[in-house]
Amino acid sequence: MRSVYKAVLLGIALWAKCVTAQELPASHNPKLVVYLSPANNKKISPVANPTINPQFNWRLNPEKNKEINPIENTSINPQFRPELNPNVNDMLNPLLKINLHPTSNVGKIYYLFNKSDELSGYLTQPSRDVLLCFDVSGEWTCYYVRTPEGTYNLFDKSGSWTGDYICYDNNAGYNQFNKEGKWTGVHIK
Repeated sequence: MRSVYKAVLLGIALWAKCVTAQELPASHNPKLVVYLSPANNKKISPVANPTINPQFNWRLNPEKNKEINPIENTSINPQFRPELNPNVNDMLNPLLKINLHPTSNVGKIYYLFNKSDELSGYLTQPSRDVLLCFDVSGEWTCYYVRTPEGTYNLFDKSGSWTGDYICYDNNAGYNQFNKEGKWTGVHIK
């Protein structure tokens, strides 16, 4: 009886390990590597660095730059480009391709953090132009599509643009902004 109990506990522990998403490596943790935190590194902080802030740099702002606005430029809108839409393109769908999930992804995994540098999700990159978003439990929640400027617009799972987008921080990752160009506090490493 005792060995059955141990086997069940071991099975539960292994199952729990499998269903949780990718473990955060110390080298990507902004609480341990302070230069990865916008709160500690003014170079990657959109509050302190106007060149990476779309409120000041119009090239990065889809409300001011029609080339990167998916409503104005349908070539970056997954509703008009099925090859960019995980709901239509099976090669991008993490529900159909297990290797796109953060627990089994063999490619690059990005880590999403909130303003307090706490892990809030993961990104995987199934193609050059698409990033898939997962919450901390590993559930697919949304995706980003790359623009000609190198920013990425955020789309919900149905393919509607949320108005949010990410911009490269010129150093360690990306910062996320809302439709008004205000930093949401989300940063990606």
